[in-house]
Amino acid sequence: MTHHLPQHTNTTGPRLSPAAQRLLRQISQRDTGDGVTFEHAPAGRWLLAGTNYRVNDRTFHPLDAAGFIDIGNGHTDPVRITSVGRRYLLLLDKQEAA
Repeated sequence: MTHHLPQHTNTTGPRLSPAAQRLLRQISQRDTGDGVTFEHAPAGRWLLAGTNYRVNDRTFHPLDAAGFIDIGNGHTDPVRITSVGRRYLLLLDKQEAA
């Protein structure tokens, strides 16, 4: 979960794939301050603890690179959404509502 990828930007910030947007929303909905735990799953995936939601490792990369999430050590630390990530989601919601 610790690689960084270059991002193209639009009016709200980096353009995120639908998968990355969904991951950010999943984290946002569940992170109440202590972060959320992902468990290593087969085939380069991570399982959101307590759910059936699986996500590819590479989906974390643009979120981490943009500063939208804090992945800690990238292996065992909880993943936290940052204030920048929450603001990004608010901007996306405003754009979708317009």
